[in-house]
Amino acid sequence: MSEPLISVDRVNHFFGSGALRKQILFDVTTEVPSGEIVILTGPSGSGKTTLITLIGALRATQEGSLRVFGQELRGAGQRTLVGVRRRIGFIFQQHNLLDALTTAQNVTMGLRRDLGLPARVARARAIEVLAGVGLEAEAHRHPDQLSGGQKQRVAIARALAGRPRIILADEPTASLDREAGREVVDRIRELAKQEGCAVVLVTHDDRILDIADRIVHLEEGRLSSLAEVVRSNTRLLLRTLGKSAPGADVERRVEGMSPAEFTAFLGQVTAEATQALDAMRLGEDGAFAILLEQVLHAIVIKVGSLLEAERASLLLADEARGELWSLVAQEQGGQPLEIRIPATTGISGRVYRTGASLDVADAYESPDFNPEVDRRTGYRTRSILCVPVCEDRQRPFGVMTLLNKRGGVPFDARDEQRLGEFAASVGLVLATWHQAHRTRRSTGQRAPGADGVGVP
Repeated sequence: MSEPLISVDRVNHFFGSGALRKQILFDVTTEVPSGEIVILTGPSGSGKTTLITLIGALRATQEGSLRVFGQELRGAGQRTLVGVRRRIGFIFQQHNLLDALTTAQNVTMGLRRDLGLPARVARARAIEVLAGVGLEAEAHRHPDQLSGGQKQRVAIARALAGRPRIILADEPTASLDREAGREVVDRIRELAKQEGCAVVLVTHDDRILDIADRIVHLEEGRLSSLAEVVRSNTRLLLRTLGKSAPGADVERRVEGMSPAEFTAFLGQVTAEATQALDAMRLGEDGAFAILLEQVLHAIVIKVGSLLEAERASLLLADEARGELWSLVAQEQGGQPLEIRIPATTGISGRVYRTGASLDVADAYESPDFNPEVDRRTGYRTRSILCVPVCEDRQRPFGVMTLLNKRGGVPFDARDEQRLGEFAASVGLVLATWHQAHRTRRSTGQRAPGADGVGVP
C-alpha cells in the first residue's frame, strides 16, 4: 500500500512563549490518501486553519510527525518546504490577488513560476480553469473590476490550475452563492477523483458537505472521530421534529437530506437520545417513544439509500421467544414488512449471536442463509451486509441488514465500515427507545410491534 499523501501523527502546536504560551493542537493524528476528500469542521478558534497551514508547510511543525508527499516536515529545510508548497493548491478566505494583473495573469503567474510552463501554455490552461469556474469572459479584467465572489473564484482557479496533488481549502465557498459554490466544489471533487488529488477542506457551509468521503471534527484542538462527533452534538433535533414534522413527515424530511446533512441529523438524534436516557426523563412525554420509532425508521431507510442497497432492515431481539423481529424492514416500493425469524438461524441470527459482521456476496451460496423470507415475499436476495447493533459495545440486541447493492455488485469493506458506524449511532438511539418502551408499558401504553422485546 502506498504512503498517504498526508500523514499527521501526534502533532501538537503552540502559540506564544513563556507565561503566554498556549496550546492550539493536541495530539492530532490523521491520514489523507490519494483521491480522498476530507472536510474539517469545528467552531471558530478550534485550530482548523492552524492545522491546514501546518500541512501546507506554511508553519513549522513543532511536535509530532507531519509527512506530506512522503517528506517529513518537522525539522525540514527551507528548500524542502518550498518544494512541498509548490505541489499544493491553496484556497484561503482572502483571495490575495494582485490588482496590477488581469484575472488570467493572476492565474498564469503561478504556472510559470512554479511549473515553468511556457507563456502560451500557461495562458491556455488559465483560460481553461477560469472557464471551469464560470469566469472565462472575465479573463481580461482586473480584480478591482470583479465582485467579491468572482475574486474568490479566481483564487480557486489559480489553486486548481497547477493540477496539484493536494488541495488545502479554508472556507472556499464563504463568499459564493449556492450555484457558484456548487460549481467550485464539484470542480474540486472532479480533480480529486480524476487526478488522485487529496483534499482537506475547512467549511461551515453545510450545502457542500456531501462531496466529502470523510468528515472530521476539530474542537479545542482535538480531532474527533465520527462516533465521537455523534456523541457530542447538541440536543435540539427531536424536539424540533416533534413540533414541526409529526408522523410520516419525519421520513420525508430525512429522505431529502444530503449525506452530510444526514450525518449531522444522526449526530443530533444520538446526542438527544443519549442525554434523554442519562436524565431518565422519558416518562414526561408519552409521544417521545413514538417519535423515536419514527426517527429510527427514517434513519434505517436513509442508511440503505446512502449505501446503495435495495432494501434495509433493523431487526431486534425478542429473547423471550428466541426470535429476531423487524422494527424496520422494507418491502417492494418501500412498504413496511413484518419479519419474525428464529435467532438461531440465518445470517442475521449468526451476526446477532456472534457479534461479528458478515458480508455475503452470494446469499444462496452461504450455509447460513435462510431463504424463508424470500419465499414468502417473492424477493430474490443476492448480496447481504449485516452488522450487529449494540449499546456501548455490549452484547448485541439487534442487527442492521442491507440487501442487494444496486448495480449487481457486492458490498465492500468501505460499506461494512460505514454501516458499522451508523449502527453504533443507532444502538444509542435504540437504548433510549427501549427505555421509552419500558416507560410506556409501565403506564399502560404500548409501542407498536414491541411485545416481548429482550433488553440486555
